[in-house]
Amino acid sequence: MPQPHRTDEHDLVLPCGFDDIVRVIDRYVVDRRTGIPPRRQSSRHRLPALLFAREQAADPAAAGGSPAGVATDDTGRGEPDPALSALVHVYHHRLVRLSTGETGHLASLAPHALVDEELLACDRPGEDGEGQDGPHVRLLDRVARQLRVTMPDGSGTLRLTEFDACLSVLRADVVPGDVTDERRALRDTIYDKYAWKFGFAAEVTRLGEELGAKQWSAITKLVTTPLAWLWRWSYGVRIDRGARFRWVGGMLDEPGRSFLNAAMSLRDAHLRSRAQDRAGQEAPADEDAPAAAAMSAVSAVAARDEAVVRQVLLTALIHDLARAARPPVWSVRRPRRRWPFVLLLPTVGGDGSPSRRLLNSFFAVSEDVGTCPLLVLGAATGDLPPYAVGLPRHGGPFHGTRHSGNGTTVTTAQAVASLLAEGASGQPVEAVRVVPLSRVPDNGATAERPVVRRTVRSRDRRAGDWLRPVVAAVAVTAVVAAGLFQVVRPGETHSRTEPDPNPPATDTWCPRVSTGERVGITDGSDNCELAHGLYAPELRELEARLGRQNAGVDRTKPYRTLVFFAPLSVGSASRRTVPTGFQMLRGALLAQQQVNDLNLKSQMPIRLLVANAGEYFAFGSHGGLNTTNHSGVDVARMIVDRIHRDHIAGVIGLTQSRPESLQAAIELDAQGVTVLGTGVSGQPMVEGDSPVSYFQLSAPDARVARIMASFARHSPRLAALTKIGPGHTAPAAVVVFDPHDAYFSTDLKTRFTAAYRSAGPVYPVPYGESSNNSQTPSVAAGICALIRRTDGFILYAGRSSVMHDLFYYLQDDKQCRTHQGRVAVLAESAAPNLVLHPEMMPQEYGSLSLFYSQFSLPDADGPFVRNFRTSFDVSSDSDAAAGYDAVKVFFKVMNQISVTDPHFTPSAVVTFLQSTGVTDYVGESGIMTIGKGHKYPVDKEVDIREITEDGTKITDLTCGAVSAKAAAVTRWGPSGSFFCPEDD
Repeated sequence: MPQPHRTDEHDLVLPCGFDDIVRVIDRYVVDRRTGIPPRRQSSRHRLPALLFAREQAADPAAAGGSPAGVATDDTGRGEPDPALSALVHVYHHRLVRLSTGETGHLASLAPHALVDEELLACDRPGEDGEGQDGPHVRLLDRVARQLRVTMPDGSGTLRLTEFDACLSVLRADVVPGDVTDERRALRDTIYDKYAWKFGFAAEVTRLGEELGAKQWSAITKLVTTPLAWLWRWSYGVRIDRGARFRWVGGMLDEPGRSFLNAAMSLRDAHLRSRAQDRAGQEAPADEDAPAAAAMSAVSAVAARDEAVVRQVLLTALIHDLARAARPPVWSVRRPRRRWPFVLLLPTVGGDGSPSRRLLNSFFAVSEDVGTCPLLVLGAATGDLPPYAVGLPRHGGPFHGTRHSGNGTTVTTAQAVASLLAEGASGQPVEAVRVVPLSRVPDNGATAERPVVRRTVRSRDRRAGDWLRPVVAAVAVTAVVAAGLFQVVRPGETHSRTEPDPNPPATDTWCPRVSTGERVGITDGSDNCELAHGLYAPELRELEARLGRQNAGVDRTKPYRTLVFFAPLSVGSASRRTVPTGFQMLRGALLAQQQVNDLNLKSQMPIRLLVANAGEYFAFGSHGGLNTTNHSGVDVARMIVDRIHRDHIAGVIGLTQSRPESLQAAIELDAQGVTVLGTGVSGQPMVEGDSPVSYFQLSAPDARVARIMASFARHSPRLAALTKIGPGHTAPAAVVVFDPHDAYFSTDLKTRFTAAYRSAGPVYPVPYGESSNNSQTPSVAAGICALIRRTDGFILYAGRSSVMHDLFYYLQDDKQCRTHQGRVAVLAESAAPNLVLHPEMMPQEYGSLSLFYSQFSLPDADGPFVRNFRTSFDVSSDSDAAAGYDAVKVFFKVMNQISVTDPHFTPSAVVTFLQSTGVTDYVGESGIMTIGKGHKYPVDKEVDIREITEDGTKITDLTCGAVSAKAAAVTRWGPSGSFFCPEDD
């Protein structure tokens, strides 16, 4: 490997405390999961990139002012300094040592790569081969080569399958023409370069020599030709349709599962960027203004294409490194690969520098790659990136040096250790962190000390490494033998303890689970009490009302049962907010009472069951998409088992967009049971795996995100609390989302960002249900720092259950409390008790102003609102209206079906909705047309409401169908100034 330019270790003086920081980094270079107990290690972890900067001067005026782009009140970010580049080179020397064996070769202590921009600038390849790559591709290729070469002794070979395949796509010699021919050419290129070739062993070849050349040649052609063709075909199918490369299409917004289609789009982007690069080099210097403007627009597109290519290659490389860092459980190399892959960026300069662009791509892709065993160390030699976040400050700003006795630089090392520990344990961390280094020299100590005094030691090979593969082989053999024994002699493995043939009702229909909750199904009078946890009294009252209303249904005559299915309890130790399903259940109970009190000539009485799926819908389904339920409890299965006994016609509720709730809908769909979701908005619920019998009464995130983006751009009320930065047309959005919540939070964040980023900057901040409670103060501090720096607003894309936790610490944070004006928060899913009791906002969270979306505005003077308050002594809202309308929609459909088929089954409801549907249904949650090709209401009403300073609610936006047989509302704002986004 070519050696980079080496600094003079005797001339370079280290900053005070740099030794402490190096020792912290060393621990994670030796073992990226250091300090994390094996049972607490998460399969998804990501170390933050560390960017060295110089600590800001105490007096900015004396130091010549703040550098461009650095806020003077941001004490954690520091300032760039070109001299810091040498420190990264020093650490690079630390990762290589002379072997202790007889060979005397240089041994790598951890796989690493150094980006040397000087060597990259001197590299001028011709037009053939790699000359078409461009510097961004050559840079990543050099990084991959260095990582391969620097694999420590005894750790095996680094295989970069995805990276090599994507690189081959860019370098393939494909003649433009028919799409099918281009696809075939790309497939053949990858196959010829990387696929294992079908052939015969040497012993068979010697057999052919004995038989004779002609006869053997005919036999080999006859046998190998079809086998080789079959192998080539299957390899092409795996490459094109396999799950490994499916992410490429997602990054390129390419529909379908075909990798080759996405690969052609990737090649097109690469060729466009290279053509524009050559055109820019050959363009005359005296272009006129129109030509210069056109060239500028084309250059912007080329820069975007180049960034896309770089992000795809970097994502492929990270996927390969994650796979290499965690070999299979039976691999002898698994215990030897504890280190991360180290990427060194000595010169992270301005926006145009190669290292800065590479760091930009790392920031862009790091959130979505899951596990990232790449440790990035860089030095800020130009303007600091805007996304780089300073170290958390515990106990005030730093002053002085380590040797002055007040612990400044030791605290810097401790902050770095804390960040690396959070990333190693799987907790969400910022992608790039700035590490400000002291301006005080370390008593004249030179760089020779960290190079000579190495504490980094790669793990040597041990005899015990073979224990894991041997145990794995024995375990597999034992499982196979036990399975064969069970097949051969099945009668001898019965349990000695026979199960109770008549288990109690509570064990059958409402078992107690590990969280202390009782989950299952009840009719309110069967001694199955599902109430548990913090909000048990509320649910207990609703169960009693359920029993009374069901007792009034004459079960000797035709009737049908609906099941309200949702999470209705929290665990014993949980302090989450009240479940949203309570209001929907109240609405459903009110609707059941009203429809059963009707005296129609022909009507189907309704009986109602309540099914509790447990907190997070954990026990609502089993297997499939539900990977969290490891018990034998499956509430969806309980509903299926009672279809005939209780004459179940359909299920309403779900209330949450989760893989667990979608899996429940899939299990019910297998038995032809219609599910009508309420309060469900995640796009995956109506796409992809969504079953044909699933419908919902709420608009999906694709519509909600666009409406929220339009509101954030144009709302005068929100604009009064924010400021628009230079170069933008809308305020900055600090998007708080849960990276582990793909069905709701991450989906909403992605769609809002796509609709908003052309107008204003977006700063994602991870926070969610699975976050450690101790992290919430630091998350709130980071959000408030961003709000203070950008004067933007918070887009809360998280769950309502953890909104109070975050609001408490936002209210308690100094930067939010002292912000000029209240901090605006725009949320899709607001905490239910804040909506029902808006006076809580000014009383408890006076520095925040809450805007939230909902799917209807029930008439405040209408009978529904009056009856609801009379029945339950609480205010109604859009959730209550949704539960009410779900029962009414089923009632309408069942009455129409029963005219021609009095003994209809659940599948008849599915058939009716698919073929006939419900058109212009006037409900309390809006005007709805659903079914007949529509899984959710067309142009569903969406409102954005605001809780004002005096604790009252006002409506700032209304879009969609809000009156019967009338056109949908298409404008909002003062005098209808702004267009409402339309449905897809």
